[in-house]
Amino acid sequence: MKIFINPGHEPTLDPGACGNGLREADVALKIGKRVENYLRAVGYEVKLFQYDGLHEICADANSWCADLFVSIHCNAAENLSAKGTETFFSYGSAGGRSLAEKIQKQIVNSVPVVDRGVKQANFAVLTGTNMPAVLVETAFISNADDAELLVDCEDDFARAIARGITDFFLTETPLPDVADVPKKSAGQLSEHFHASEFVCPCCGTGNIKPRLIELLEQLRAKVGNFPIHVNSGYRCPKHNAEVGGVANSQHVFGNAADITIPLAGYYRTRKAVEELDFDGTGFYPPLQPNTAWFIHVDVREGGTGAHIEWEE
Repeated sequence: MKIFINPGHEPTLDPGACGNGLREADVALKIGKRVENYLRAVGYEVKLFQYDGLHEICADANSWCADLFVSIHCNAAENLSAKGTETFFSYGSAGGRSLAEKIQKQIVNSVPVVDRGVKQANFAVLTGTNMPAVLVETAFISNADDAELLVDCEDDFARAIARGITDFFLTETPLPDVADVPKKSAGQLSEHFHASEFVCPCCGTGNIKPRLIELLEQLRAKVGNFPIHVNSGYRCPKHNAEVGGVANSQHVFGNAADITIPLAGYYRTRKAVEELDFDGTGFYPPLQPNTAWFIHVDVREGGTGAHIEWEE
């Protein structure tokens, strides 16, 4: 198994939150290196990468084909009494939720921190990675008591994160959510959609967010249960470049699909798409009657209510 560890921020470019004589980048790196050592000791392949560019971090984890992604941070707040540990995962990711729950449980059982729970978020490192991913906010660097824990319990945090990862693999083999890492043999993602419809045509692998599948099921029902044809789902970076996609295409992140519904037609499909909660929609109408068309739909914002629309 391949584990990608990302200590948050970068000491020389952006040290992150600072408080009580500590810098987030330094604390996260120390914990991250300990996590790396513990995981290597039990036989996992580990890559540690600390950098300030979020796109580069995601691209590196994806190109390395990591099985799990863990980003390590320290929290901060203007309210100096705020304290505790919380772990985030991407909206709709069953694998991310499971990993977050296991790491959070190990930390609160090992370190005397306030349990702030497991939460969903659309952080770039969670939505831009192709594998179950979590972001761990170890403790509040702005709180004096938590800052003391970050120093005195550095090894305890690291051991807990490593144990959470090993717990995940003990209970989730194979990875639990085929919508996280679909392959041609992965089977059904939902009642009407199969993983093979979304994989990259050049390499047969992929990453499709579960929320996109849920919305496509809603779209199918809305147009009269007519079959949806997926023209393009996940694209690996190589295939995306070959077809002229922009480097940060939502297809590369598993957030998007280009679709047609032949039995419904362009205008009926468009009306139904506009009534649903997609984050991004792109309309490519027929240039003349009975010519090819498609509609791009994506879930780039994780359901936060933001919306981007364009027409070609």
